[in-house]
Amino acid sequence: MPHPLLALADEFVDLPDLICPTCRIGRLTVPKPWVTGGDAATTEARRQRPDDFEPDWITGVFTGILECPRDTCQERIAVTGGWRLAISPDAAGPYLDVVRLTYARPALILVDCPPGTPDRVTAACRAAAEIVWVDPSGAANRLRVAVEELLTAQGVPRTASPRSPGGRRRRIKTHERIELLAKRKPKKAHDAVHVLMAVKFIGNAGSHDSSLTIKQVLECAEMLGLALTLLYDPTQATLMRRVRAVTRKHGWLPSTSRSPTAAG
Repeated sequence: MPHPLLALADEFVDLPDLICPTCRIGRLTVPKPWVTGGDAATTEARRQRPDDFEPDWITGVFTGILECPRDTCQERIAVTGGWRLAISPDAAGPYLDVVRLTYARPALILVDCPPGTPDRVTAACRAAAEIVWVDPSGAANRLRVAVEELLTAQGVPRTASPRSPGGRRRRIKTHERIELLAKRKPKKAHDAVHVLMAVKFIGNAGSHDSSLTIKQVLECAEMLGLALTLLYDPTQATLMRRVRAVTRKHGWLPSTSRSPTAAG
């Protein structure tokens, strides 16, 4: 399932289906048309080529408000970004307002943190959400910080004893810390370890260059959300315990667990 914000990674005409970041239930709406305006490049093009100028040359910025329609929430989110006019696919239709998001406050939900997620992990995820549209690599680096905070919350140490007598304690690299988590909690964290390692690899790219795309960061955020679900959302584990209780009650085991004489 693609990340809910994936439709915002490129230009768009119609607002995609977005969940309110405050109540996490309401679907955001556009209560009033966004304000748009041409930029200096448009003014210069109009001045230099007045006879050739076409509406689809117009570029600029937009500003607006998204609103949660729930009576108990009514959150309002300020948004802004790039804007241009585009020719409608219907030749007889009007020009279309095409926008690209660069800012939203409060930030939209980048990582779905389940209840019980440590505060410092949640804070790092929110910090990533605030800049993902203008600095994807910086956002990926903040998600990497979230991984570090998650490992600390899971009891994995940040430093280790010096390798030589009298030396300073050394900082444990993220890769090694994830492997330590696997050793300390081999059953509970088995799947989460694989997810965290993938997030770490993407976050590393954000630390060393500026070539990451918004789509890559959204994938990273989706993976981190999965790791948090595996570690902090008890719903699935509780349901699986109930499933196993029912099957045990009726004496059923998966075929791979049965003896050759038991299947029949």
